[in-house]
Amino acid sequence: MAEHRRYVVGIDGGGTKTTAILTGMDGTVYAECAGGPTNLQTVGVKYAGTTLFDLIKECCEKVQCDAQSLESIVIGVAGAGRAADRNELINTLLSLGMKKKFQIKNVSIETDARIALEAAFAGGPGIVVVAGTGSIALYRTEDGKLLRAGGWGKILGDEGSGFALGRDALNAVMRQHDGRGEKTLLTKYAFEHFTVAAADELVTKVYHDHADIASFAPKVFDAVAERDRIAHLLLVKNANELADHVRVLIMQSRPKKKLPVALMGGLLESDNVYSKTVKEKLQHSLPQVAVQKPKFPTAFGAAILGLNAFR
Repeated sequence: MAEHRRYVVGIDGGGTKTTAILTGMDGTVYAECAGGPTNLQTVGVKYAGTTLFDLIKECCEKVQCDAQSLESIVIGVAGAGRAADRNELINTLLSLGMKKKFQIKNVSIETDARIALEAAFAGGPGIVVVAGTGSIALYRTEDGKLLRAGGWGKILGDEGSGFALGRDALNAVMRQHDGRGEKTLLTKYAFEHFTVAAADELVTKVYHDHADIASFAPKVFDAVAERDRIAHLLLVKNANELADHVRVLIMQSRPKKKLPVALMGGLLESDNVYSKTVKEKLQHSLPQVAVQKPKFPTAFGAAILGLNAFR
């Protein structure tokens, strides 16, 4: 019977979407579910907790298992750098379990970069560069130490992220509006994307309506495809920022052989002009790295951490 089996749930929670997988103790994937954003810094702990709990329950319903069959739940979530936030999220999930009579246990919260590292190299050394709504680079050295660069949020960091690209693009729009910057297709794209007719309406959208700035990043790629000079400059600037994250990490340990680097997150996982540019920057400026595809999807990285607890 399915309910006598033991399972692990691994979750990849990002700024745009969240993916959950349920695996057996041998790593076989039995269920996969998807939901909305769960970045703690943008949607808050309460909203994120509800989304995550619903996904855990949905995965269990797919294989008809009860909460007691879940040996471990590992959630990698964007914006989970602070211990206080992680603890609050765990408490939210546990209390939802009691309220909805689906009492989960053994919940642990990791950063999205930590599970991406696990997914990319399955326990081996390497650097993972994650760029979605935010950005961060994480390095597991040959001797198992974890080093990081970036990941300081949209105000203090997140260079090379969807937010940074979107913000830089909108800045270019306002510079054109003032006459301080050259003409760019980004103005037309911004008005269309945010459904406004003028620059002052765009300002209202951003500051008053809290428009999703990161969602504009793909339009920068479109402008680059149309040979827009400003869009190209912004793309290269942000790609350089991500390459710089890798450079400072390598300088801290000076690896003896070629180091694998995996590009992950919504902006870098798909084959687009930005991921190609970042890859080229890394290969040309850092000959000691080898860019490779991640071994597993990110949510599976969370499941690996859960399964490792039983080895």
